[in-house]
Amino acid sequence: MHCKGFFRIFKLHNIKMIEIIGSKRINIQTKILAKQITDRHRGDKTPVVVVGLLNGAFMFYSDLVKGIDLDIECDFMRVKSYVRKHKQGDIQITKDLETAIRRKHVYLVDDIYDSGNTMKAVTEYLEVKKPASVNIVTLIKRKESKWDPLDPKSETTVESFQYAFEIDDEWIVGYGMDNDKGHCRNYPSIYSL
Repeated sequence: MHCKGFFRIFKLHNIKMIEIIGSKRINIQTKILAKQITDRHRGDKTPVVVVGLLNGAFMFYSDLVKGIDLDIECDFMRVKSYVRKHKQGDIQITKDLETAIRRKHVYLVDDIYDSGNTMKAVTEYLEVKKPASVNIVTLIKRKESKWDPLDPKSETTVESFQYAFEIDDEWIVGYGMDNDKGHCRNYPSIYSL
């Protein structure tokens, strides 16, 4: 779903921001994603674990799990991605899962699917733990992501990849995503800077 066409321009703390996705649209799309997950696993006896990637996913994760009408386990991971010369490098897991995921359906939830490098590394890491499936759910997907998690030719693939909105290469904040000072995560809508 494209974000263009629905925006407001305003200044907050002397920063010009353009609202590109309002809180009502986020709420509707999050409920749709939650229903799709519910429908996929209704009647399935295999446990479901929903894993939020901190910090960015916290708002989307909270709203998503409230809409899933299944008995699920909730857990979190924190992954640090190192950037060298404006290129994403290695990742480090600074908070690992506390829940066993062997033979369980795992949903990795993040705010934005950017290059795909972090999600690919986390998926490879989790596959060692032998889950029944690994699935990706993000609120935002960049059009120019490098890794296609559904590509059968890829060494690492996932069972499903769901996202609510697709954007171009623009810096966005709000609804869990921060600016370069670590602010704006608490805004209920998504803004382009």
